[in-house]
Amino acid sequence: MEESIKIIQRALEGIPGGPYENLENRRFHMTKNSKWNNFEYRFLTKKLSPNFELLKQELYVRVESPKGELGIYLTGDSSVFPWRWKIRPPGFINLEILPQLVKRMKLADIMTILGSIDIIMGEVDS
Repeated sequence: MEESIKIIQRALEGIPGGPYENLENRRFHMTKNSKWNNFEYRFLTKKLSPNFELLKQELYVRVESPKGELGIYLTGDSSVFPWRWKIRPPGFINLEILPQLVKRMKLADIMTILGSIDIIMGEVDS
């Protein structure tokens, strides 16, 4: 416990001094006709999403996700909005092996095999 207190004291000594203004606290304690009611101060906690211009080209990115490979296809048209956006979920790729897995299997075993692949039918219905 004493060592933890020493670590906390060293951390507190390393905090730089100077004025600190908690804008979020002021926003919660504002009055009806306060300057904090202005439009600029309403979105202090909102993080703006990055805007970048997609070139006129096709892009495909593969990302490893917990259930397999996730594919994202974008077609740009020189604006900040993609002309086409298609997401290929990992369950769609995993479902392709199902015909080979269920050959010469009993009907009762098919649901067990489907459950072992862990496919979400909502993501493969496209």
